[in-house]
Amino acid sequence: MFTTRYNELEKEIEVLSDERSRIDMLIEMTLEIRNLDLEHAFNLTNDIIRRSGKTGYPLGMGRGYNLLGWCYWQQGDYDEGIEALDKASSIAREINNRPLEARVLNNYGYIYRDRGDLANALSCFENALAINEALDDEVAKSINLASIAYLNYDLEDYETALEFALKSLPIFERANDVHRLVYHYQMLGNMYFKLKKLDDAFRYFEEAFRRTEPDTAMHIMAVSSLGKVYYKQKDFDNARTYLQQALNESRELKNVEVQIVSHFYLGSLFMDEGNYKNARKELESALHIADEYMRRHDLMSVHDVLSKLYDKMGDIPKAFHHLKAYEGLKEDIFKQTTYNKVRNLHIQREVELAKKEKEVAERTAHLKQQFMANMSHEIRTPMNAIVGMTRLLLSKDPRPEQMRYLHAIAQSADNLLVIINDILDLSKIESGKIIIEQTSFSLREVAHSMRDMLMLKAEEKNIDLQIQMNPGIPEYLTGDPTRVNQVLINLVGNAIKFTEKGYVAVHISLQKKTDDQYFVQMDITDTGIGIAADYVEKIFESFTQAGTNTARKYGGTGLGLTISRQLVTLMHGTISVVSEPGKGTTFTVVIPFTEGVTPDAGEQDKIISEDTMERLKKIRLLLVEDNEFNRMVAEDTLRELLPEIQLEIAVNGQEAVTRVRENKYDVILMDIQMPVMDGVTATRTIRETLPSPARDTGIIAMTANVLQEDVKRYFEVGMDAYISKPFRTDELLLSMAGLLEKGKTPQPRIIEKPIEKPVEKQTVLPDQVTDMQFLRQFTGGNPEKMTKYINMFLENAPKLLQKIDQSLAEKDFTGIKVAAHSLKPQLSYMGVKEEVSQVFLTEQTASEAGHYDRLLPLINNLKLVCEQAFRELKQQEN
Repeated sequence: MFTTRYNELEKEIEVLSDERSRIDMLIEMTLEIRNLDLEHAFNLTNDIIRRSGKTGYPLGMGRGYNLLGWCYWQQGDYDEGIEALDKASSIAREINNRPLEARVLNNYGYIYRDRGDLANALSCFENALAINEALDDEVAKSINLASIAYLNYDLEDYETALEFALKSLPIFERANDVHRLVYHYQMLGNMYFKLKKLDDAFRYFEEAFRRTEPDTAMHIMAVSSLGKVYYKQKDFDNARTYLQQALNESRELKNVEVQIVSHFYLGSLFMDEGNYKNARKELESALHIADEYMRRHDLMSVHDVLSKLYDKMGDIPKAFHHLKAYEGLKEDIFKQTTYNKVRNLHIQREVELAKKEKEVAERTAHLKQQFMANMSHEIRTPMNAIVGMTRLLLSKDPRPEQMRYLHAIAQSADNLLVIINDILDLSKIESGKIIIEQTSFSLREVAHSMRDMLMLKAEEKNIDLQIQMNPGIPEYLTGDPTRVNQVLINLVGNAIKFTEKGYVAVHISLQKKTDDQYFVQMDITDTGIGIAADYVEKIFESFTQAGTNTARKYGGTGLGLTISRQLVTLMHGTISVVSEPGKGTTFTVVIPFTEGVTPDAGEQDKIISEDTMERLKKIRLLLVEDNEFNRMVAEDTLRELLPEIQLEIAVNGQEAVTRVRENKYDVILMDIQMPVMDGVTATRTIRETLPSPARDTGIIAMTANVLQEDVKRYFEVGMDAYISKPFRTDELLLSMAGLLEKGKTPQPRIIEKPIEKPVEKQTVLPDQVTDMQFLRQFTGGNPEKMTKYINMFLENAPKLLQKIDQSLAEKDFTGIKVAAHSLKPQLSYMGVKEEVSQVFLTEQTASEAGHYDRLLPLINNLKLVCEQAFRELKQQEN
């Protein structure tokens, strides 16, 4: 049955007198008919080759051999197909025809893909894509992208496959390429089928069925596909009808692929019905055809189902044989190098397709960074003056009514700083620049410190603020006290804000203990206004408050809960909320800690000694500050703390450089943003151009720019320490003292600590790591089946451990992840718990490339667990 277009071409060729034009027309006719009548397409390609040879038309000869290779591929004659494509490739290179070369490469890829040689298939598709990109051929590029989609499908990365395929679909639709469109519909159906979206799969298979002619390869492929959807939907009658029809017609058309699919799903259907005899017959037929045509991917699937069938039949040796064959093929096909190449190509394509979006995002991030820095500086600079002057006035014995106003100013300033810090914290969390520290601390001290900080606000509202800490929690824990404190202040501060009468209670208890981890639960309960049901689910979202009226009445940024949730998540904890309007709210935070160590006397917070204070009183200090109010705050504070200090002033960086060149100073307090010359340039000039000892003078950055990137830049140019505006007097004195003591720089609190290499602890395993209860339940207590699974584990697990060791040596994190992923269910079958093996944690850690040091103790633990499991299981056998 020929198409209308084919009949039109056949009429047109009759009026052509030029032989080359007639050959070109024959090529078009072959392309039109090849999906409908493969035998006729074979005849046409042989005619094209014969005529081209006789006429001396190399391009016609090359395209003829390329079409011949495609026809052999469709028929499953892969060796003959490669031979024909070799000839086409040779001609393409001789005549330097790049489009033909790309076509040939794509057809090579089809054959390699069917044979399960995915590495060679990918290489062909990549090279074809590179050629067509250089030629800027949109349709040809889409064909290559579709081919790569099918390759991702073979690698079981169905989401990526679907992504590539959907990008190609509109291009095929615009080009009105019916044949490629039908094949694409078929592949989209397969992808949705694998993703278990059966309605979408059926829709695309039905579209392919509708657009194809009966008695054609694509038509029977659509018929078999509809059959397998019916099978998955448990509609066995329709499934059997469609699959049997597809099988009968595929035999007539000699279509290998449809024969295998039909036998495979008929076998699966019979197996589900309990008809094991017919199931084995169909599956063995599928296996024979797949083996004959070396379709390794199909072989892998058939071996997998045959293993399950023989297991159901109680034939354990055959089940094990097919399972081993399946695993061997899977390991061979899914070589990690191939998988990585496909993923890398996907990433490259995504980068290329999203280049403009990336540039816009980078520009936006840069502008956001500038805005955050400027906003921080512009707000903190006047805030420094407000906070500093208020502190100075409070120390001057003000009258009672003045004290009231000063406290109001101080409280307003504190509230403003909370808002600024919320915004900056959110920015740092979103950019991944907050690192959770692991230091020893007292949770009791953190909780009571928080209580002292918020008690005044509670007393002002006549609210009872209660702290209760249950026994069972170690006095010292290892974690991040700063972030725990921040979460508590956010939650308790919120509770106080939204409570008009009653109490706010913090109840700290031990939820559970596993090995060396203490899961500490903190419940923050209030008798406040509560949260409406509509807002409970949204309350942790950025800039969200419980309604417009609430925002107006109580104020705030709406960021506190967002930041708290993200900080708790970074600490591997959970946060949840239960609330009822008018009755109150309870926030529950659970964070895992390990037991900390009791600090020695020498490890207590540093206190400035009397000797150091005496030295500080007599130092010569240069204050570099352009803002008059900030100069006044800093100068008055320093003269009050250190009455004998020799203090000089510079109003910009240039003046500071001149003064340091001419005078000797012990410490320089350097502002950053100044006219004439900024603090960064001034520091660089001092360090690089002045002679010693002037160039070695200690420099402390004192600025409102608190973003991490800024601080790093200050230290890169040679600053020794960092103080944030508004500054705390104790931090300023400690930083100055640090410069004097042994000439060493104090570690700035804002600088992130490097990740320390974990100290490997001696692993203590439970007396028994395996538990046969799960396997016994899974096998129904069948001793033969249990023995089978145990033997499989004893055979496979050592190989996977060897793979993990090899991948670790090569720093192949993906290899570790894949092997750990494969080992995980096998350990589960043997009853080895995750908290003992930590195999899931190993897999997840390997997903974060570069964490070699964190992987090493996990892998060592996994090996010890497996070795003990091997011993226990072998003893059971004996």
